[in-house]
Amino acid sequence: MNAYLMAIDVGTTGANAMLFDADGKVFGSAYREYPSIYPEEHHVEQDAALLTGSTFEVCREALLQSKVAPAEVLAVSVSSQRATFALLDDDGGVIGGRFYGWQDNRALSVIPEIAAKIAPEELYQITGMPLTPTYSLEKLVWLKKHQPGRYAQARQVVFPADYMLYQFGAERTFTEATCACCSGLMDVRKLEWSERVLTALELDRDKLLPLVKPGTVVGKVSREASRRSSLAEGTLLVCSTGDQQAAAVGAGVIAEGRASLTLGTAGLLVAGTRQLELSRSPGLMAVSSGRVGLYELEGIQLGAASCYRWIRDMFFDAGVTGIEKTGWPENLYHRMERLLNTSRPGANGIVFVPYLSGAGYPIWDPLASGLFAGLRFAHTPADMMRAVVEGVVLESFDMYQHMKTAGVKLSSLAVTGGATESAVWRQTIADVFGMEILPLQVPNATLIGSAVFAGIGARVFKDVEEGVARTVRFAEPVQPDPAHGEVFRQRYETYKQLGSKERVARRTES
Repeated sequence: MNAYLMAIDVGTTGANAMLFDADGKVFGSAYREYPSIYPEEHHVEQDAALLTGSTFEVCREALLQSKVAPAEVLAVSVSSQRATFALLDDDGGVIGGRFYGWQDNRALSVIPEIAAKIAPEELYQITGMPLTPTYSLEKLVWLKKHQPGRYAQARQVVFPADYMLYQFGAERTFTEATCACCSGLMDVRKLEWSERVLTALELDRDKLLPLVKPGTVVGKVSREASRRSSLAEGTLLVCSTGDQQAAAVGAGVIAEGRASLTLGTAGLLVAGTRQLELSRSPGLMAVSSGRVGLYELEGIQLGAASCYRWIRDMFFDAGVTGIEKTGWPENLYHRMERLLNTSRPGANGIVFVPYLSGAGYPIWDPLASGLFAGLRFAHTPADMMRAVVEGVVLESFDMYQHMKTAGVKLSSLAVTGGATESAVWRQTIADVFGMEILPLQVPNATLIGSAVFAGIGARVFKDVEEGVARTVRFAEPVQPDPAHGEVFRQRYETYKQLGSKERVARRTES
């Protein structure tokens, strides 16, 4: 009997599933987009029932598309967006019916209170997470202060992958430790909940779940989950890691010096390192790799390819343009690609600062806003679209320039995420970074990485190294175009001025 592995990712903007064989060949895939909910300014939530239903749907569709018999699927693993969490009541129900999204910035008001109880420098040295509203820690402090009844009612804090594995039939709720690094509640070196942080902020240790590591089998698919997912009852349920750590594994970042750039809902430049010297890396996220024993230094951009989806919706709304949404959004992205090619590199002078969800590393300002500079009557939608692509990549490059001060040196750069399926995006990355880049044959590295952990749980692979060697395949490298180098050097100087901390602060205050 053949061995197949199902990998699922519960993302910020949608759920993804792919069915692989043990050599990384894709046999079926499915995607279901879902919205976030914005009940108030700075609040970002997600409907738990919608996430659950979408997850089962993509699993069912990927399996149907593959024509693989459910009994041949050895294991399913689940990765998810990081720092997003929900509160469960005594009966295991999601209080309020929603997850609190990582993009939620409601906790901005309690940052000074947290800093008064534990110095941001100490918090960073313990957790590897900068003090910012992005993470779970800050939002839990906000909830305890502003919704004390809801906080008191909560019996468990769960992250999306924890919750989904439980919905699939896990024996009990667990939290995967490397994903939990982005909660801000973990001791990143010990991979344990930090008693120092919890005590300082008066958060309840008993609301947090037992910790397990990637590749751990936590149960089997239940009869009810089998009905909803089409997986065979008894299929092994395996912990993956956080979506971005899974993407790093799926891009081959399992050794020091290797790096990946993921451009999805968020953007993440990830570099592998054996040693954490956090005094040299202020502002960088420092987490455990899914390959425990290796760490990752991560620079995050909060908007990234979400900015491209935003301009997609601005220019291609069916109610405004009359464009038929058949095949939306895949066929539409193909049309956008053709339009991009009508604008030359440099976007005819437009520079875009992509702070539509605030600024991540190195500025860490949730109130920062984006802008277009250099607009004239002669510019076209294609120029603005290309400026968005280039602005996102320039932000990635700016992160790398700052990461160099922490000793990060790239020996290779793999690119992943939905945006990198575009030839224009890939060439722009190579041109801006001025180096060869390595696209993946399967651009969704998160699902490749998760399949590796499914294989470890099913004993198809003995460890991460074997899983990566079997499943990760690179496409033709993309070389930088020297003719574009000077254009992007000039654009980067303009970008640095427009996106600087001082300029952002003035724009925010106005």
